[in-house]
Amino acid sequence: MCGIAGFLRLGSATPSSADADAARRMGEALAHRGPDGRRVWSDGRIAFAHARLSIIDLEGGWQPIANEDASVRVVLNGEIYNHRALRAELAPRHKFTTRSDTEVLVHLWEEEGERMLERVHGMFAFALWDARRQVLLLARDRLGKKPLYLEERDGVLAFASEPRALFARAEPGREGAQRELDPLALDDVLSQRYVDAPRSGFCGIEQLEPGSWLRIDARGRERRRYWSPPPPTPRAIDDATALAEFGPRFDAAVACRLESDVPLGLLLSGGIDSCAVLDSMSRQLGRAVRTFTVAFSRGEESEAEHARATAQHFGAEHTVFDLDEPTMLDEVERVLAQVDVPFADPSHLPTALVCRLARTQVTVCLTGDGGDELFGGYTRYRQALARAEHANASGARAAVYRGVLARLPNHGFKAWKLARGLRDRLGTPEHAYVEHLATAERALRVELYGPRALALRARDVESELELDLCGEGDLEERMVSFDLAHTLPGLILTKADRASMAHGLELRSPLLDHALVEWSRTLPGRCRIRDGNGKWLLRRWLEGRVPAEVLQRKKRGFGTPLGRWFRRELAPLSDGYLGASRLAADGWLEPRAIATLLREHRRRARNHGELLWALLALEIWYRNWVQRDAPAIAAASARSSAAARASHE
Repeated sequence: MCGIAGFLRLGSATPSSADADAARRMGEALAHRGPDGRRVWSDGRIAFAHARLSIIDLEGGWQPIANEDASVRVVLNGEIYNHRALRAELAPRHKFTTRSDTEVLVHLWEEEGERMLERVHGMFAFALWDARRQVLLLARDRLGKKPLYLEERDGVLAFASEPRALFARAEPGREGAQRELDPLALDDVLSQRYVDAPRSGFCGIEQLEPGSWLRIDARGRERRRYWSPPPPTPRAIDDATALAEFGPRFDAAVACRLESDVPLGLLLSGGIDSCAVLDSMSRQLGRAVRTFTVAFSRGEESEAEHARATAQHFGAEHTVFDLDEPTMLDEVERVLAQVDVPFADPSHLPTALVCRLARTQVTVCLTGDGGDELFGGYTRYRQALARAEHANASGARAAVYRGVLARLPNHGFKAWKLARGLRDRLGTPEHAYVEHLATAERALRVELYGPRALALRARDVESELELDLCGEGDLEERMVSFDLAHTLPGLILTKADRASMAHGLELRSPLLDHALVEWSRTLPGRCRIRDGNGKWLLRRWLEGRVPAEVLQRKKRGFGTPLGRWFRRELAPLSDGYLGASRLAADGWLEPRAIATLLREHRRRARNHGELLWALLALEIWYRNWVQRDAPAIAAASARSSAAARASHE
């Protein structure tokens, strides 16, 4: 796991003697992703930078890595899990000089070109330069675990693991990559907490989409998708067959993620997914696994006790990071300021904190990410399916629902929650799914948009998402397909990458092994959701392996008590940022609407916790990364670097 960056001068653009310095600045901007050192290489039109987090071949794995005659070079962020099998196949025809997984890429390219991506098994974003053919290939893994951002300007195509490295390419004091807010990013974040690829949040900067490659050569450029989430093809199999097929596949997915020349552990939430990973790790490693979780000072908001009991059952070496309110208040601003793209998942905070904790003891952690998508764990799945069962609610029943809605008070969280449930029953199943995805309902967002964002008032994200969900086939399968293509890379995997790499920690997700994902798409729906409960297959597979109470727990995850926080502990911070919003001052947001949200929330008229978090995240991002608030950036970077150094020592 690392940070990569670089650029290619296009067409007649003249190489500069300053290119190596530009690449060096790009690499330095990614030092948090690779605290073990940086390397830079430039030659004519092309320059590469690599910030290294040493995982495999600690002495010999420095990048860029080249082939025998140095005509092909590559920089990689991520891991190639099947590198040993590929190396054995390629070794008779090529000379390997390291044990690094990265080296297989240069030789595989020589033999198969872009088709190599169909054979690579892993999480990755890489840049490969073929000097003989004058070809640059940029590629990203199938599910989008590793990011890659692109910016073309003044005859130069630049790429990087994070936009901050694109900004760093310019000489000090000169304008770098564009820092203009993409207005659609406001609506994306306030409706779904993230910006969907290929957009980035900045005008002029885009993401390479998951499962895609971009080739640039003398003929121009070509972009293709080499993998997409497969369509559902459910088989007629019985439960015993499904369980028998799952076990070996899951263990294989865990096994290939256990290779590491540095200490390794597990982020343990106390839920079923990470419990399944812990079971497999414990059996395959044959020793105690190091596990990590985070606890808030008020126990009702965390799963720390559940995680502790699970760890004890497996004999794990368990560590809990107790987060008290003063610590939380200090960390919110730093964690949000570290992210250079608009992103507003509240669980990013506890995930970042547990990653920082884990980094003091290990360099690699496995996670349970992916269980909800593969095995129907999300509440929104069950809510939409329940709505489908009420699809014929009309006449007297619909009249009753509408009558209750009309009589509900317009304040109070319980009334709001009941109203949301009744609207689910009156709307389409697709509407129920989308509403549970939303950060805030459209009516609230429309009131927030200022004069520069008036066009967003005509945009209906919910309807766009519902159209994406509509189609033939099983509703559950359509929801899973949507999540694999959008919510998983945009929300879950973005959080995992940014929370972990801010502290130089590599996360690996065996449940998101692409072969396991492909297999899961062949399962009948009853293997996922049965009797109103999700993750049937995982629960059944764990029976007899874990205490029964683990399987009976409701899904919680790394929660954050936003309602209370914005009424109390985060009130000064939200007043400071939102009470004097620069997004509002620049015309993007309406200050009176922000004030109304804060007032309603503190009076407990409505619970606007998630929306206030999204506004706070947007405001901090806008000040730091669009307006380039140098003091704020310096302070946040200093705190982050100090934390990273402390974790690394």
